Amino acid sequence: GFHVLKSEFVNAPLFEELPMTLECKVIYKQKQDLSAIPDYIIDRYYPEIPGADFDGQSRDYHYAYYGEIVGAYIIEE
Repeated sequence: GFHVLKSEFVNAPLFEELPMTLECKVIYKQKQDLSAIPDYIIDRYYPEIPGADFDGQSRDYHYAYYGEIVGAYIIEE
C-alpha cells in the first residue's frame, strides 16, 4: 500500500509515506569476521537455517555497509 516515488540520486525507490529521506551510495562493504564472534553469540543469534545454502553457509551472517549520503530531504505533500 505504499506509494513509490523516484529518487533523485540513487537507483532505489522512495516511499511517500516515509517523508524523511536519506539517499546513500555504498562506498564500502565488509563481510563479518566470523572468527571474532564467540560461539555462544553464534549459537544464540545466528541459528541454523534448515535447507539454506547461500554463500556456502546456512546461517544468516551479515555485511557491514558504509555509505555516503548524497541526498537528504523531506518529501512534502
